[in-house]
Amino acid sequence: MEGNVVQSFSEDFSVVWKDPADGQLTWNWDQMHFPRPVPPLTAEVLQRWLHEVFMGTRSIFVNGYMYTFEMTLPGPTPEVLERGPFEVFEKEYIPLVREACKRLRTADYESMTPLELADSLDRIITDANDAFRYTMVVVFAFMGPTFELVDFCEKELGADGGQLLATLLQGFQNESAAAGSGLEGLAEVAAGLPEVAAALKAGRFDDLDAVTGGPEFLTQFRTFLDEYGWRAESWGLSHFPTWAENPNDALMLIGRYLSDANLSPAAAIERSVSQRQEAEREVESRMNGDTLARFKGMLAACHGHVSISEGRAFWQLTIMGSLRVPFLALGRKLVEAGVLDEPNDVFYLDVEELKAAARGSGSQKSLAQSRRADLERRERLSPPAFVGAPPPPGFPPEIAGLMTKFFGLGVVPSTEKNVVNGNGASRGSATGRARIIRELSEAGGWRRATYSSAPPQRHRGRRSSP
Repeated sequence: MEGNVVQSFSEDFSVVWKDPADGQLTWNWDQMHFPRPVPPLTAEVLQRWLHEVFMGTRSIFVNGYMYTFEMTLPGPTPEVLERGPFEVFEKEYIPLVREACKRLRTADYESMTPLELADSLDRIITDANDAFRYTMVVVFAFMGPTFELVDFCEKELGADGGQLLATLLQGFQNESAAAGSGLEGLAEVAAGLPEVAAALKAGRFDDLDAVTGGPEFLTQFRTFLDEYGWRAESWGLSHFPTWAENPNDALMLIGRYLSDANLSPAAAIERSVSQRQEAEREVESRMNGDTLARFKGMLAACHGHVSISEGRAFWQLTIMGSLRVPFLALGRKLVEAGVLDEPNDVFYLDVEELKAAARGSGSQKSLAQSRRADLERRERLSPPAFVGAPPPPGFPPEIAGLMTKFFGLGVVPSTEKNVVNGNGASRGSATGRARIIRELSEAGGWRRATYSSAPPQRHRGRRSSP
């Protein structure tokens, strides 16, 4: 998985390089997208994704954590430059990505032999990367105007200018909001079916098909999953089941919406719209004349930022989740052949190992078990921000905004025990007990924080992207 770059490494992330020259390079950990270690098959998919989509970007995996050298984003296509990212992405690219995901999930893998399917993995991964490319060629075109406006707002409005802008961009329709609205609509359906509502609020998900109104509810729920249930938990967590496979997390959310209307997506959007309107009034009170006119023109150029940003994330995660279908199909065949214990164990072998297993190389059960144990142990490690040579003191001007505001790099770590430094994402402050939630299934014990829209005294505890 190290791409012939790393000879060996230890759990303290000391690396022995095959070529000492590689040790003189800076390999950065993108902890926003890939905060957790990944198993071998996911690592190979990500490594190929970076190489094929990010213009040959090199990557290594140390203890399962991905580090990259000089990530290069693809530039915008001519149609994006000519017609703008919003129109091209929405009207042309999304239909192409949607069709690619459908092909990944509906191909007739069951009729293929284990070897035929294993030999198809390279093509399948390349097809997924081709779809992924459509989500990347719009990056500079839609983020550039936003970064310019962030800089403008910070110059004209001071330290809270970036948070004000983030507030001005929220509350608009996007794929994430649409998924939430779909769940809320299902909660409204369930509210009209008392036995279904009771089962959902009590977490009795296995009872739904047996209670009055259950089949009606489940028919609509499956329609929702067909559209929104194929997202991977995160970019590096394709070894986790999707909602389409294990819908309990989605059902849990519906139950929470039934129990507390204040948690509903509609209530959250209403709050976002209200905060956006308040931010608009504040900006107009703090700017005037040519400065305000310039601000409004720059803000108009950011039209569609949130829609594209959330749409990209939605389809990227859907691609990763859709890849599970052929992988698990091969896993089932290898279980039947006595090679693996369970289908999901395919993620603990790389592509060449899977091909060898399909050719009859013998049981891989012990290897998969060992690597699963390795992954669980590595989850508890604390990876450094980089391996190899220390990064330079600053980023080139053309990528400084991207690295600091989007990836959170360049932020000086806090020396205070209870403070996390980062980039402010929005105004206001939240009071409550801080909890680390690694996955949505752990969110059942959340308690609502006390929120205030007043500007906070400290922004250091927030980190996100514009």
